[in-house]
Amino acid sequence: MTPTSSPRRPDWRDQAACVQQGEPEDWFPHPTNLAAIDAAKQVCFGCPVMLACAQYALTTRQETGVWGGLSEGQRYTLTKKRRVHTAGPDAIRAEVLRVLRPEMDPVTRLEDVWERSTRPLPGGHLAWAAGTAAHVKIRGVTYTANQLAFTVDRGRRPVGMVRRTPDCEVVECIHPRHLEDAEERELRRKLDELGVQPRPVEAVAS
Repeated sequence: MTPTSSPRRPDWRDQAACVQQGEPEDWFPHPTNLAAIDAAKQVCFGCPVMLACAQYALTTRQETGVWGGLSEGQRYTLTKKRRVHTAGPDAIRAEVLRVLRPEMDPVTRLEDVWERSTRPLPGGHLAWAAGTAAHVKIRGVTYTANQLAFTVDRGRRPVGMVRRTPDCEVVECIHPRHLEDAEERELRRKLDELGVQPRPVEAVAS
């Protein structure tokens, strides 16, 4: 978001993407309206003066709105806890990029990461691709291979540990149909006690 003042000399604000998009209130969403905050951030991430805007907001202690891709909470952390606003321009911009880099990663869809990080195994199993890190960070959230497989398939974060089902004996297998979280293990245990055959877990429609 750009500050409004007149008259003034031409500066970075004249190149701001938000000047040409949306209404002024779009850049001041309620702190709990995550969808609106994310929408504003996406405009910032494509803005040619994002870092100049973020630097301005930090050094002038702007408390409300989305500025230079930074939410109110992010700016609070940078100013109150890290005292970034007292640093030089280069240090401020480096810190802004550090904070925003997970959100600006072009690979943000879990499905995309899953597709490029897995390889098939004989017998219908899947394994983590060779050379891929044991953990991946997507939009600021860290996933293990099992957690990523489960989340992509079920459409929700797992409860507790994600482990292979008893009928899968391939140690490196991360096929989502061969995994279950603590909630599903508990359900399977209860059904076993009742002698009921559990229904296959349905994947989320893509």
